[in-house]
Amino acid sequence: MKASVRRSAVVAAALAAAFGTAVSSASAGATSVETVTPPGPFTAHADDPTLQTFGPVECDSSDAHGTLYANGGVLADMEGVSFTGCAVAGMAMDVTMNVTPWQVVGGAGASNPNWVDLVVQGFSVHIEGVGCAADFDGSLHGHYDNSTGNLVMDGTGVDLVASNASCLGLINNGDVASFNASYHVIASATGLPPVIS
Repeated sequence: MKASVRRSAVVAAALAAAFGTAVSSASAGATSVETVTPPGPFTAHADDPTLQTFGPVECDSSDAHGTLYANGGVLADMEGVSFTGCAVAGMAMDVTMNVTPWQVVGGAGASNPNWVDLVVQGFSVHIEGVGCAADFDGSLHGHYDNSTGNLVMDGTGVDLVASNASCLGLINNGDVASFNASYHVIASATGLPPVIS
């Protein structure tokens, strides 16, 4: 009986130690929750955004608006995004937002102290020109620079994928694309860029 009790105590101690280690590891791997100041409506503008497909779809500019959230998993919703003056190899292309909102969430820790690494989830655009149309959906990677107020989508990652492609074989379903843009963000409450900390 005493041996059984001793064995039970050893098992319980081992389980407690394992559980404690698991909790400690989970806590160590958890990312901090960023805070956005101030929350509320925002606008953003980018010059020369580029969607890289079979060739660069280059636009003169892009404008966005949406909502900043004080804290939590989602830092911002980009609820409306428009593009003007888009073309590829001199051929005019319409680029439109397919799905709303695009959600901005925190990513891994940034190496630059002024940056907060971010992921834009739910990115979705439709491109269309003469004889060419396709959708691109996925996630974008980048960062927000507190020193400039710029949300930078840096073209890294392989998460942006073509679908519904009909483009003379130049774009095919499953093709991976990239998107580069630097949106200067203005919080409506202050007329200044927000701070993410």
